[in-house]
Amino acid sequence: PRAALISDKIASLVDETDGKPLCTFFSYGTNDLTQMTMGISRDDSNGFIPKYLDLGIMLDDPFQTIDEEGVGKLVQHSAALGKSVNPTMSLSVCGEHGGDPKSIAFFDKVGLNYVSCSPYRVPVARLAAAQIRVQTRMAKAKEREENRTASVQSKQTTMGNVESMS
Repeated sequence: PRAALISDKIASLVDETDGKPLCTFFSYGTNDLTQMTMGISRDDSNGFIPKYLDLGIMLDDPFQTIDEEGVGKLVQHSAALGKSVNPTMSLSVCGEHGGDPKSIAFFDKVGLNYVSCSPYRVPVARLAAAQIRVQTRMAKAKEREENRTASVQSKQTTMGNVESMS
């Protein structure tokens, strides 16, 4: 977790001989980051996480779906710090979260470039990423249309005001 908190320092390191960045990407190992952040062992979690889910203490198994409030905040914070120093830095995630649609949506929202996951989860990850891309494009098209409509209405109102002044 410490590296996520000082990502700007890591991203700012340069090679003394050529001045090039020493770090051009961050890849978040979310399985280990979840264990370290939450202070629980993945191997032991099957003994209590199902009960936590039943009691509503947790909404999702944090080893299946990213814990957005804790682990996710670290990823988001780290991504922002890294990009603030090196805007071209590539950001990714590796681990089981990379194959979970809900987690993929979160990673897209915080600016990660790609996910890596187990081979059997690749089809689900590709479908989730494609759905997110389509939703994003549709939202942008809707926003452009709303802006265009507002602009036309504004021009019509202005023209109406000009005509009534004459």
